[in-house]
Amino acid sequence: MPRLQDLIRAQGPIPFAVFMEEALYGEGGYYSREDVPIGEEGDYVTGATLSPLFGRVTARLLERLDGAIGKTAAEMFEAGYGTGVHLESVVSTLLEKTMGRRIRAWDRVARPVPAGVERVPNLEAIQEGEIEGLIFSYELFDALPVHRLVGRADGTVGELWVDLDPKEDPSGAFVWREGEVSDPKLLDLLRNPDVPLQAGQVADLSPGWEPLYRSLARRLGRGLIVTCDYGFERERLLDPRIRSNGTLACYTRQRVHRNPFVKVGEQDLTAHVDFTTLLQAGEAEGLRTGALTRQALWLTACGLFEELQGADATTRQGAMALLDGEGMGEEIRVLVQAKGIETDGLFEPGVLGR
Repeated sequence: MPRLQDLIRAQGPIPFAVFMEEALYGEGGYYSREDVPIGEEGDYVTGATLSPLFGRVTARLLERLDGAIGKTAAEMFEAGYGTGVHLESVVSTLLEKTMGRRIRAWDRVARPVPAGVERVPNLEAIQEGEIEGLIFSYELFDALPVHRLVGRADGTVGELWVDLDPKEDPSGAFVWREGEVSDPKLLDLLRNPDVPLQAGQVADLSPGWEPLYRSLARRLGRGLIVTCDYGFERERLLDPRIRSNGTLACYTRQRVHRNPFVKVGEQDLTAHVDFTTLLQAGEAEGLRTGALTRQALWLTACGLFEELQGADATTRQGAMALLDGEGMGEEIRVLVQAKGIETDGLFEPGVLGR
């Protein structure tokens, strides 16, 4: 992307978060395109693109929330709705059973939403405490720009910046350049002084995780926040034995690699989420943590197998993909936090654990 090269030529190396922001959300960026290639024929899949069962299970949870909230129809708000495929499944399922349920959605890129869904321009359009029902997101936080912090031999922490290769300029080839931390507040993201980053260890962390989650939490009056994403609790996320190179990943045509400097603006960039940050942010806003679990267990707890009764072979195959213990069934984590309701009876007994 020429703007990135021009920016570096004008002011010198930039933090990777600036690079990632432009590559994903800038003009001509990956998510700014009208036809983001998500799905089995695209660059990567999500639970909803694999099978409409994911949306049907969400609709089932909404119906269960009616009783917990004491409303005729609990409402739903999806943050980061992407192409809208999950919303389509939810709405089509609800239309088969009941009408009058309010469903709203927001995304940084204002794409069309399915009929029956209200698109809100920004989170500020929803008042604090306004939502009574479900706030849902799927792979929202792992697309927030990250800074790449790196441990040093003397015990301090530096940062990997993006520069232009002087041997290749003016061709504009990007290279990593280690430097000082761009903002001292980034060190707070580590929040584990007893286990500092090892020499050469990289930690991909976003200062945007906590404020976005807090903003969503404040908009919940009663109900649940359900956050589905790739990530771990902080101790495991920063374990140098298994994640010494960070978690930055690039997706193109169902293949994953680690070089963000190729196909800039044409491939997805992502990094695993620190679920400890989200969990603590929600509890600081008055939410109660119900579970931090895996996608397979979450779908089971919400009634996936009830949806499979009498299902055809294609539907059952989709369910297997969602539950895959060597795929997203294991790798996608689900954080469930509640406010102002009792969760007894919402989930299949004995499935979810903290």
